[in-house]
Amino acid sequence: MKLLPEDPRLTAYALGEIEDQQERSAIKSAVAQSTELQQAVAAIRDMSELLTKGFAAEPIPELSEFEKARMGEPTATRERSEGSRILSWPVLSSVAAVLIVAFVVLPQRSAPKEDFAYQAEPRKEDFADKELLIESELFNYQIDDNEIAAKMLIESSPFQSIDRPLEPVADMDEPASVMGNFESAEAKYSAIPSSPAMKVRARRTNPAKRRAIAPKQAREFPATFNTEKYAPIEESGFRSPLVAALSTFSIDVDTASYANVRRFLNQGQLPPADALRIEEMINYFPYADAAPTKSLDEGGAPFAVHMAQTIAPWNESHHLLRVALKGYEMPWEERPSSNLVFLLDVSGSMSNANKLPLVKEAMDLLVRRLDGRDRVAVVVYAGASGLALPSTTANNYDTIQHAMDNLKAGGSTNGGAGIQLAYKVAREHFIDGGNNRVILCTDGDFNIGQTNSGDLTDIAEAAADEGISLTILGFGMGNYKDDLLEELSNKGKGSYTYVDSSAEARKVFLEDLTGNLFKIAKDVKIQVEFNPAQVNSYRLIGYENRRLKAEDFNNDKKKAGDIGPGHTVVALYEIIPATVDSDVPSVDALRYQQSVEAKSAPGEVATVKLRYKQPDADVSKLITRTVSSDELVRFDATHEDVRFSAIVAAFGMRLAESEYLNGLSYDAIESIAASSLGIDPGGHRSEFVGLVRRARELSPAEAPLPVQSRGTSQE
Repeated sequence: MKLLPEDPRLTAYALGEIEDQQERSAIKSAVAQSTELQQAVAAIRDMSELLTKGFAAEPIPELSEFEKARMGEPTATRERSEGSRILSWPVLSSVAAVLIVAFVVLPQRSAPKEDFAYQAEPRKEDFADKELLIESELFNYQIDDNEIAAKMLIESSPFQSIDRPLEPVADMDEPASVMGNFESAEAKYSAIPSSPAMKVRARRTNPAKRRAIAPKQAREFPATFNTEKYAPIEESGFRSPLVAALSTFSIDVDTASYANVRRFLNQGQLPPADALRIEEMINYFPYADAAPTKSLDEGGAPFAVHMAQTIAPWNESHHLLRVALKGYEMPWEERPSSNLVFLLDVSGSMSNANKLPLVKEAMDLLVRRLDGRDRVAVVVYAGASGLALPSTTANNYDTIQHAMDNLKAGGSTNGGAGIQLAYKVAREHFIDGGNNRVILCTDGDFNIGQTNSGDLTDIAEAAADEGISLTILGFGMGNYKDDLLEELSNKGKGSYTYVDSSAEARKVFLEDLTGNLFKIAKDVKIQVEFNPAQVNSYRLIGYENRRLKAEDFNNDKKKAGDIGPGHTVVALYEIIPATVDSDVPSVDALRYQQSVEAKSAPGEVATVKLRYKQPDADVSKLITRTVSSDELVRFDATHEDVRFSAIVAAFGMRLAESEYLNGLSYDAIESIAASSLGIDPGGHRSEFVGLVRRARELSPAEAPLPVQSRGTSQE
């Protein structure tokens, strides 16, 4: 068995958590043969002992009444064991009473206006003839209103409150039962009248009914109070090379979409369709494509180009073209010095355990990898911004740790002021020829100060032109602003990842650290020209918001994505061969163009061109490759990396209910993924197989998607 020190199985082995005897023996044998693994195991055990002693010395915190109530809460995503404690009716009544007090009394004593997630007054038309559904972990609160303008307070309670205080119209000593029928609660409470009066009714969430909802319905049903935002995605359709011979796009090394989709599935919910950026799902995984062996200093290219053709697993008459770039794998000792400014969101919305505490854990993992060549500063922002740690050398670990320990969450989110201060600090300590970077950790909920996305992206783009990149780590749920964070990272010339767990933090800052922090090429663009003698039509899978105009390819002023050391970038084209009929809309023969026969090259399917700039250059370089029709390989005979990247794309298409998937089921996706695991460092592919199963469970009435007529959509 081949193990890396950061492999999560090694941690499980060190802590005695592996039950499978055969796997435990294999790991034990691998550890016995490697001094590095032995040191890693010893370090894990030492840390475990230290934490155990530390926690034992800590006083047990006193739980609030609401927290005590939550310990017995029957949520839709928590599975009960047979020995689970059953709440008694008196306890349930107490739970309801606590919730009623919180819902009725707390808004009257709420924090100042700056603590609200939304400051602007809603318009009447926003609420006209609509139902606003809000759900806490115990209840759904459904508000019917035609005129009243309500604000949502999401930072100070486990459910959304209403800025207008509520008054009881019935005896408060008779709270509705948690397990009962909450329709009766409608008669008990109403808002202070506005015209007409706002009515509130609470009803219990029905997990079984929720899971039975069809996938598209499940996405449209607001399962929790939720202000998450995603940019709309319009799936690319088939194009005829006679109409559009060139396909041009910028590379994308972000991985946020996959981790975010995993978060949705793990909490028992299908992801919104617009959260599915298929290229980020494909590029989340490491692949075995060979990297260049020579560094840039030795005259080597920053990345190697690999291409493969196979049959599409969802349509046997279609082909897949896989274009893969593999970045030069920079040894850690060759890295340039870093000037890093952590920009940390410490607003009230970041107080949850999966936000600020996880930010601290991720930052600690990174700082431990740095040394005296590197500098670290910490800027924080909430209602106001401040410098929590002036720029200091990274070997002052205790100083950095002390600054982190003192961070607390609270207040509103003035992200614009924080970004400006972070860039100011980065400029003051700029390292010529070094890695100058702001690392933003946030849930993206900028609700006061400079909140306009255009203004924020202008700041990031201007700083990127000066040589200061922006890396973004997204955290949390409920009010996550994916659309803003993705746009910021694109303009800021950095990567964008989503951290949903400690394991993901380790992947970002241990496995993928050099690729996420440094760059070996910038403004990397791909342009593919398809031969109409070989190709009836084609479509690029994913990259919908990375498409460029054909003329942008040769324009060195047009910016594109950067690639870091060791990064793998994969793009997939689905191709309908010229021998297969399709009903892709066509145009009349062009009068002033050469005929297909005159301009086609026998046997060539496509020409793939790439442009890139070296990190300190302003003029791009060109790489050209051709794809031959005789390079087509059967799907079951092609390399496991080709199969796995294709089936990840199919999974994303299935979740998004793509019209092009042609009925491929979750069972088929799981089977192909399980047969394409390969070496699987870190166990990420195995985890993917589990997510496919989870998605199938959340779609109990799964039936094959209807077989669509091929090529009916346009880009």
